[in-house]
Amino acid sequence: MTTSPVSKTAPALSPDNDRLNFPQMIAIPALERRDYAMQTWLFSGVFWMVVAASIGVIEAVKLFYPEFLQGIPALAYGRLRPVHVNIGIFGFMSMGYLGAAFYMVPRLTQTALYSETLGVLTAWAWNLNLTGGVLAILMGFSKGKEYEEMPFPFDMMVGLLEIAIAGNIFSTITVRKEPRLYVSLWYILLAIIPFPIYYTLGNVMKFRGIEDAIVNWFYSHNLFGLWLTTLGLATLYYIVPKQLNKPLYSHAISFLGFWTLAAFYPWNGGHHVIWGPVPMWVMSASVTASIAMLIPTISTMVNFGGTAWGTQGVMKRDISYRFSIFAYLSYVGTSLWGSGLAIMDLNAKLHFTSTTIAHVHLGFVGFGLAGLAAFVYFYLERSLKLGYSRTLAEWHFWLTTIGVVGYVVSMGWLGWLEGSDWAAGGSVQGVLELRYWYNVARAGSGGLLLIGQLILVWNIWKTMTSPPSDGKGLDDLKLVSLNEGVSR
Repeated sequence: MTTSPVSKTAPALSPDNDRLNFPQMIAIPALERRDYAMQTWLFSGVFWMVVAASIGVIEAVKLFYPEFLQGIPALAYGRLRPVHVNIGIFGFMSMGYLGAAFYMVPRLTQTALYSETLGVLTAWAWNLNLTGGVLAILMGFSKGKEYEEMPFPFDMMVGLLEIAIAGNIFSTITVRKEPRLYVSLWYILLAIIPFPIYYTLGNVMKFRGIEDAIVNWFYSHNLFGLWLTTLGLATLYYIVPKQLNKPLYSHAISFLGFWTLAAFYPWNGGHHVIWGPVPMWVMSASVTASIAMLIPTISTMVNFGGTAWGTQGVMKRDISYRFSIFAYLSYVGTSLWGSGLAIMDLNAKLHFTSTTIAHVHLGFVGFGLAGLAAFVYFYLERSLKLGYSRTLAEWHFWLTTIGVVGYVVSMGWLGWLEGSDWAAGGSVQGVLELRYWYNVARAGSGGLLLIGQLILVWNIWKTMTSPPSDGKGLDDLKLVSLNEGVSR
């Protein structure tokens, strides 16, 4: 049997805890403060989010004004683009959602984090390694393959640090005091356990020709689906019942979604090489798996929809919950869109157009950024019980919403026009001329997103430096009873 999110206070770390001695052997007293590791990871993710958004705006401007920052090799589009992508994946989303995981695991297991010290040290090592990796790319040292650009040794350090992170989280779950596993823990385990396998395949193993392309997309698609998506869903499954103070609609449906995602998502990457010189069985398998992803998508849609039904009042007054709903809708939209793009006839028309860019950013920004923002506001208000500025949060929400919608609509519609023009035999030059004002809209939408995230950072800073309120944080209270864990 599973439970709704447990919200008791995690016990303090002490030698009397029933655990291995290793944490005490490496413990640094100054780092053994409760939630120190999760704060380091979470706020590092917020920092990298702003950096990624800033670089994205510069890139977008270069698409319609190529002379912008011209003459600086490190700021050439061909170097900024992989830096933007790597920071988005390994900085913003990985660090932010690992911060959420370091928060959720102790509370769902009723056990202190196995080692706060290890959590903090791995966070700073991850930050330093990512900084070194992106500087190397800016200086021209790139492996030249998508999502694998970081050169040695920075690429391998990511894998080694993830193993240390996984060990810390897995060890906490192993010595847990709460015997039942809530669905968020299952998603976190799915994120951390297989990561070294596909990451090593993508970054260490040497392949040539079309085999290299197939393996690259196996790696990169699992990076999105089994790493980032699972951490994001784990976060939403944790905070939404707490935001509503009601149990999850159905734990049975949540596990249907979990196991079908685990079964089908690993084989989705092949739909990126449809119509390429690959065996037909690779294309057929990836298309089948992509269509089968409708099962976990609809399961999640029904589960969150059922939980959120009739909660319009909460949405109006709770900005954290509003961001959660925005992230949920973006996840459903991205997933349905991805399954549709795997249909071979549609893929032939749209795969190499701006539609793919719109699809990716709906997932990255609509789902990833909104979900992380939801967790940040949740943490400030429910756990720290700090009163952030409602006005700034409203500006943040609406600038983010308008930015995401503007970006996705402009790039999505441009992609449709591009695909239609190419299918009709139109010239490349004509399409390039068509792109100009859509790229202006893209840069404008990105600018709104950047301003919104700067407002978030300012709101966090002002909130965290304000005098704390008296009393416990709301997340330290028993908001959802264990006996209420299964609604249906």
